[in-house]
Amino acid sequence: MSSGSPNFISRNRGMLMLMAPIVAFLALFFAWPVVLVLGNSFGGDGGPIGEYIEFFTSNTYVRIVFRTIFVALLVTALCLLIGYPYAYLMVRTKGKMLAFLTGVVLLSFFTSVMVRSFAWIVMLQRNGIIDRIAQWLGFDGLVLRGSTTGVTIAMVQVMLPFMIFPLYSAMAGIDTRLERASTSLGATKWTTFRDIWFPLSMPGVIGGSVIVFVTSLGFYVIPGLVGSPSNQLLSHLIYSLINTVLNVPLASAASVVMLLIALLVVLPTMMRYDVTGSTTSRFASDEGRGGKQSIWLWIFGALVIALLLVPGLVVIPLSFPENRSFAFPPQGFSWQWYANFFSSRQWWGAFITSIQVAVLVTFTSTVLAVFAGLALRRSSTRVRTVIRALVLTPRIVPGVIIALAVYGLFLDWRLNITITGFVIAHTIMALPFAFIPIAATLEQFDTRFEQAAASLGASRLTTFFQIILPLISTGMMTGALFAFVISFDEVVVSLFVGGVGMRTLPVQMYNSIANDIDPTIAAASTMLLLLTAFIVIASTIFTQRRAR
Repeated sequence: MSSGSPNFISRNRGMLMLMAPIVAFLALFFAWPVVLVLGNSFGGDGGPIGEYIEFFTSNTYVRIVFRTIFVALLVTALCLLIGYPYAYLMVRTKGKMLAFLTGVVLLSFFTSVMVRSFAWIVMLQRNGIIDRIAQWLGFDGLVLRGSTTGVTIAMVQVMLPFMIFPLYSAMAGIDTRLERASTSLGATKWTTFRDIWFPLSMPGVIGGSVIVFVTSLGFYVIPGLVGSPSNQLLSHLIYSLINTVLNVPLASAASVVMLLIALLVVLPTMMRYDVTGSTTSRFASDEGRGGKQSIWLWIFGALVIALLLVPGLVVIPLSFPENRSFAFPPQGFSWQWYANFFSSRQWWGAFITSIQVAVLVTFTSTVLAVFAGLALRRSSTRVRTVIRALVLTPRIVPGVIIALAVYGLFLDWRLNITITGFVIAHTIMALPFAFIPIAATLEQFDTRFEQAAASLGASRLTTFFQIILPLISTGMMTGALFAFVISFDEVVVSLFVGGVGMRTLPVQMYNSIANDIDPTIAAASTMLLLLTAFIVIASTIFTQRRAR
C-alpha cells in the first residue's frame, strides 16, 4: 500500500488538487458538524445512551417516528403512481408538446415551497376552496388542514417533480429497438411493458423513490404549516426540541434516529443503483420519440398538470383583497399589499438578504461543482464513484439534520445571523444540484478539442477558458440556476441559522403564515411565481436555441 499510494498520488495529482477545496469544505462544514450531532446525542445528563432511552421509551416520540415513516412511504408511493405515467407520456412526445410537459414540471420544481405551502393552506382550510367545493356537492364539508391527509396531499404535489426527473431520465435512455423487437416476436403492449420497459426503467424508479422518501423524511415546512401539533412529524419535533425545549442532546438523538432510517434506505440502494445521478440534463436536449398515445394517458397527464400548477395560481387573487384576510374568493381589490412589500423594512430587507445570499451561493456552488466535474473527467471509474458519492451526500441527508448540525457549529464560531453563515449553509444544500448538470455536461465533452488545443501549444489554463468553458456554458448555467433557486427557497436551514436581526424571504413568509394574517405574503408569492415562470420560459427558449 505504501508503494501504491505515492503512485496513485502522482498519477492523480491534478484530480486531487481539483477535489481539495471541495473535500475541505464538506469535511469542515458538513461531515464534522454531523459528527458533532452524533457526539451531542451521547452527552445528555442521563449518561451515554440516556437520550436514546428517553426517546424510545416515550410513546409520543415512537408514534412520531412511525408516523413519519408512514407518511414518507405514502408520499413516495403516490409520487411514483402519479409520476410514472406522466414521465412515460413525456418520453413518448416530442417538439413543442415535450417542451410544454417539461416546462410544467420545471415550473413546479422552481416554484417556492413557501408559495405552494401558502396555497395549500388556503385550499385546505375551513371555508377554503376544497371545503367550499365539498359543500357545493352536498357534503357537510371537507377541512383537511391540520390532518395527515392534508399534509400528504400537499407533500405529494411538492415532491412530484423529484420523482418525474429521474423517471424521465431513465426512460429516455431505453433503446426503442428492444420494444420493436418484442412486438415483432408477437408480444402484446402489456407484455412488452412488463418484461422490457419497466425493468429497464427501474433505475429511475429506485432513484426517484429514494430521493422522495429521504426528502419527505426530513420535510419540515408543509408538516409545520399544513399539519398540526397532534400529527407532527419527526422534523418538527427536532425543531421544537431545539427552539422551544432547548434540549440539544435529545434533539441530536432524534436526528441520529432519522439519519439511521435514511441510511438504511439509501446505502443498500446505492450498492445497486445510482440514486443521485444525472436527472436533469436530458430535459433540455432530448427530442422525445413521438407516436400516438392513448386518450386516457393524455387525460391523466392533464390532471397531473392541474395538480402541479393550480395550487400556485390560487395565491394570485389573494394578493389583492381590501382587508387582512385569506378568505377565498377575496373581497374587494387593492394594491396595498404590494406597496407594503416594497415599503416594509421586514419584507424588503428579507428579500434583499435572500438575493445577496443566493448570488454568493450560486457563485460558490458553481465554482466547486466545476472543480468536481473536471476531477470526474480525470478519474478512473472507481474514483468517479467516490467523487459522486462525496459531492452528492448532502442530497441524501435530511435537511433538518444538516440544519441542526451547522446550527451547533455556527453557535461556537459565531456565524449565526451572518451572511457568511447563510452562504456556507446554503452552499451545502445547493452544491449537489449544481454538480449534476455540470458533471453531465463535462462527461459528454469531446476530449479531442482539448487534445487539439494542447497540440497547438495552448496551456491548460488557456484551454480551459477558451475551449472547455464555452462548451460547457449551458451546463454551468443550468447548475447555477439550480443553485440560485435552492438557496433562495431554503427555509429549514435558514430558520436555524438566521434570527430576528437577519431573515431571508422564505423565513419571513414562514413566520407570516405561522403568526399573522398578512396578505403581503400573497403579494410576495405572486411576484415569486411570475419571476419563476419568466426564468423557466427564458431558460427553455435559450436552451432550445443553443441546441439548434
